[in-house]
Amino acid sequence: MKAYVRGKSVYLRETTVDDADFIVRLRTDANKSKHLSPTADNIGQQKDYICRYLTSRTEYYFIICGWDNNPVGTIRIYDIQNDSFCWGSWILSDEAPPNASIESALLIYDFAFYSLHYKKSHFDVRKENQRVVAFHQRFGAIIVREDEINYYFQYSQEDYLKTRQRYLRYLP
Repeated sequence: MKAYVRGKSVYLRETTVDDADFIVRLRTDANKSKHLSPTADNIGQQKDYICRYLTSRTEYYFIICGWDNNPVGTIRIYDIQNDSFCWGSWILSDEAPPNASIESALLIYDFAFYSLHYKKSHFDVRKENQRVVAFHQRFGAIIVREDEINYYFQYSQEDYLKTRQRYLRYLP
């Protein structure tokens, strides 16, 4: 197992093939996955994807779990470019604790910046996903370019250190 990251009301654990059904259900929910890349409603394909992921040395695919050990979401680190990481595949179920979005974002940044020692993050968000665009802007991420569909963000470790202070109450 690559990683396990503890938070105040949720924790991140590495995904396993046993999570395939949960991931497919979450990612094929029309309301939840509206702004994500499409996922086939095929558990076998998801298991194959997870098996390939488990051999990766640069990607991290987490299941977000509540302290009752029930899965409530997914989040992933991928597309490593020198000292920068991309994160996404961020989706939460209706059963997620109220602060799971803020807390899971803090946990993924803490893990990437402090455990993996990346210096910055790059990621894209669909323009239509205005709530998530606003979330990242509140965190201090900067839009560096855009196309017809996406905004492309960058976020430095230094900016995160400043922002993190405002959100300490969400961390253990």
